[in-house]
Amino acid sequence: MNERPEPWRPPDPPELRGFHEGIPDPPGPGIVSAVLARSALSRPVPGDAEPAGPPDAVPGPYRAWALLTMEARLLHPAIWPASALIMVAGVLFVLAQGRAAGAVLSLVVSLVAMAGAAMAYGPENDDAFEVVAATPVSPRVVLLARVTLVFGYDLALALLVSAAMTALPEGPAAGGLVPLITTWLGPMTVLAALSLLLSVCWNPTGAMGAGLAVWILQALAAGGLPLPDGLRGLWTTGPATMGLALALTLAAVAAAGAGEPVRRARPARRP
Repeated sequence: MNERPEPWRPPDPPELRGFHEGIPDPPGPGIVSAVLARSALSRPVPGDAEPAGPPDAVPGPYRAWALLTMEARLLHPAIWPASALIMVAGVLFVLAQGRAAGAVLSLVVSLVAMAGAAMAYGPENDDAFEVVAATPVSPRVVLLARVTLVFGYDLALALLVSAAMTALPEGPAAGGLVPLITTWLGPMTVLAALSLLLSVCWNPTGAMGAGLAVWILQALAAGGLPLPDGLRGLWTTGPATMGLALALTLAAVAAAGAGEPVRRARPARRP
């Protein structure tokens, strides 16, 4: 087997002869992946001691918490206050107009979840997308982490709002907490899963446009426009809607791991 020839290097000047003796060679390209892996999966919490051992030896819960913390910093900061403001606006509308809380919350909560899922993943909304893609963390894991953060935040807001409206004496949600939750849980999960799949396979703008079209149809139906039974069934909470949401989410995860095959080819960096 032929040995690979050493790269040519100009000779040192007389005054520097022997200068390189005893100095180790610079580290190879593997140091980059090692540093990225350690920074992504084993970054210590301020004030805590750094875990000993390689990144693979870090406990699973700590790694999951570190990943969620890192992804929360990378998400667009406007997601959190915008979701809360829209939820509060929906509650104020219900209280001011005396409308049925279930119908209004199903529209408000599903709109917030749809927009959040569309903005959670992709180079259009993430200035650090190339850096994250270069880390050894799987795109599927990144997608699941971001969806967990955004959807979990919206779900917590919706539960808090529902509990507050149910607690009002003789309020618009006097029927109870569980019936109120069932009015918006199914539409929220289905519309968020659909938006997520379209965002991964297409782009966030198209995902929000398609999700908004479905949302507008349901809003018009709430005002008296007749809808087909199949489309009306999407706005209920049951095994069919939850199963559809799970299938759409799994399809989005699979598409993210496959390299997002039909995503547009324009540059990811925004000017």
